[in-house]
Amino acid sequence: MNDDAPALHLPVPLIEDMAWCWWTQPRATRIGDVVYFGAIDSAGGIVAASRDLRTGAVERQRLAQFEPDDHNNPALVAVAGRPLLCFYSRHDAEEGLRYRISSRPLDLVDWQPEQILTFGGSTTYAQVHQVDDELHLFTRVDETRWSWRRSDDWAQSWAPPRDFLSFDTDQQVYMATALLSDGHTLRVAVSGHPKEYEKKPLHDVWACAVDLRTGAITTASDGRVLGNLRTGAGLPLDYSALELVHRTPADRTANLFDVGRGPAFEIGFVSKIKDDLTTRDARYHVTALRDGAWRTEGVVGAGGKFGYIDAGLYVGGMAFPGPGRDGEVYLTREDHGLWHLELCRRDGDGRWSGTDLVTPTPTRLTRPWAVSPRTEAIAVVALALERYPDDSYYDTLSHLVGAPEPVR
Repeated sequence: MNDDAPALHLPVPLIEDMAWCWWTQPRATRIGDVVYFGAIDSAGGIVAASRDLRTGAVERQRLAQFEPDDHNNPALVAVAGRPLLCFYSRHDAEEGLRYRISSRPLDLVDWQPEQILTFGGSTTYAQVHQVDDELHLFTRVDETRWSWRRSDDWAQSWAPPRDFLSFDTDQQVYMATALLSDGHTLRVAVSGHPKEYEKKPLHDVWACAVDLRTGAITTASDGRVLGNLRTGAGLPLDYSALELVHRTPADRTANLFDVGRGPAFEIGFVSKIKDDLTTRDARYHVTALRDGAWRTEGVVGAGGKFGYIDAGLYVGGMAFPGPGRDGEVYLTREDHGLWHLELCRRDGDGRWSGTDLVTPTPTRLTRPWAVSPRTEAIAVVALALERYPDDSYYDTLSHLVGAPEPVR
């Protein structure tokens, strides 16, 4: 034990009764001393909230009311000098994706009436990226497609929807994205649901890159053109058209978490023994494009699940830091009944090791997310679970907590 190591503290309580799922963003944006969060509360309320890191003041506003399903959590877009935008959708319900615009820049109090965008099917999750004066909105449609719409006037109007991905599978498709610091290159990772009982499960991981200014969709390793988001050429893309970056062993299944924004194209996911009845041998991995080739490395054991179904692999989660950093990932995991929030780092030989950011406790910590841009005081946030059933994702209660960067 290193006697010179800084003392650990419990996670910093930030906002009570906040939850989110893994595939919606943005959800933790810092502007000056204030961090803006989009979340769902335990009663199913769609919440836009903020916390002043200097004073500790919390402001929150409930914008809509759904059933208490944590998949309904919103994406909250916060940009200095602009009205807030909040996008939200009911989990696989037969209706469109909803959104509201705040009446004044960065104002949480007053909002314009709700509007609905349609995509030709039921929507789940929203991922929104700002490029210059444009908004690029992605959402999952009918479980196996991901579609896109663009706005040139801060959500006052929208171009028609266009299917980006359409997978030949009978299970849900999950997509993680990251906009690079160049302001227009979008990294995309895609995988299927970890459950096995349907006829066409997809457990591998695929990737591509999208230039949101030109629309060009390319492979990450050699820049081969796959299609164009703006013109529709080659779309929608099936998984067979994308770059296969990780082939999951036949006896295992996988669950996608996040994409990195550092120099190397990195993708974080978890795998376990392929068994719909138990969670066995859950492990975190990072697959990365380094030296012209994709390589998958084991990071650490993920430990126990935090609730819902074993097939769903509801373990803690992974989140990459912001631009300029690779070979690092935040994660939460269970070990001998204690839950850890860690920053794991890769050495030059591809070995990963973790540093606790907070004191491990029996309170289940999950779904970490990096604050963007980070601040040393609160670099990453996570959910501290008060309750999460083993057989449902309803009737849950969690609270938002944070952790600082470790001393280097």
